[in-house]
Amino acid sequence: MKPKKWIALILGFFAAPLGFLYVGAPRWSAISFAVGLTVGLAGFLLPGPQLELLLGVVSLVLAVFWAWRAYRLAAERTGGEVRHWYSRWYGLLAVVAAAVIVVSALRIFLYEPFRAPSTSMQPTVMRGATLLVQKWGYGHFSTMGVRLGSAAISAPIQRGDIMAFDYPRDPRTTYLKRVVGLPGDKIVYRDKRLFVNGVDVRGNQQADYLDADRLIYFKRYREKLDQTEHDILINSDATPWHGSSAYELPEQCTTDDETIRCTVPAASYFVMGDNRDNSLDSRFWGFVSAKAMIGKVVYIVPPRG
Repeated sequence: MKPKKWIALILGFFAAPLGFLYVGAPRWSAISFAVGLTVGLAGFLLPGPQLELLLGVVSLVLAVFWAWRAYRLAAERTGGEVRHWYSRWYGLLAVVAAAVIVVSALRIFLYEPFRAPSTSMQPTVMRGATLLVQKWGYGHFSTMGVRLGSAAISAPIQRGDIMAFDYPRDPRTTYLKRVVGLPGDKIVYRDKRLFVNGVDVRGNQQADYLDADRLIYFKRYREKLDQTEHDILINSDATPWHGSSAYELPEQCTTDDETIRCTVPAASYFVMGDNRDNSLDSRFWGFVSAKAMIGKVVYIVPPRG
């Protein structure tokens, strides 16, 4: 049966690889898939509102071209050709199902993108930034908030790593913080300074940081955790850490006045946000279990705005 031109047109515009399979043109399907993947990766990896606008225009032009090409190929078919399995409805469904399985497997076992929901990790991670999280090696088999299983962690977690994890108070929520304490570490937070095993990790003061949303200048300091150097923000107008009656710290932590002292238990981690006076982290609700670790942030794409 001859492919219908209107179906080829619609599929070509919204799902070009499927449109070309429908008209029996697997080579064009592969080309459209490769081009679309390239444009999508460029949009993910290369930041900037100007580039986003350019890629949007390119995507629209390509969609029109793919639709026109699929329409022309459908019009050229006489109906006498043998239609391969991939051009029939069940073949297209099989291709879609295979694509869903492959994408889901990538997100569950290898890498998954996340969106930074808050300013707690500024200046390293801006609110709205897109994050690529490495999941292999961390034993957290999940995607889009649905956990499918778990295994022991085989990848090392080091001080300074930015990790995505299940929020201990509500595992349905994903949090993003920096690991500052490993199992056995002694953590002290006093007068807005972090001490890890007795070492003050705060370094030199940097140029002040302007929070564009609140129009407030924060003090910026360079901090070093093992081999990882990063900047932290301190709000001089905010009161030092004082705990919160809404949370109960674990027994491994003690507090007095404006100081918190914790010894990190086995298979647990102490995490903090780089925006120290605007981060709800281990200083308030305790440790993150190794089983709650989703993965390590390996690439950060700044927000488009």
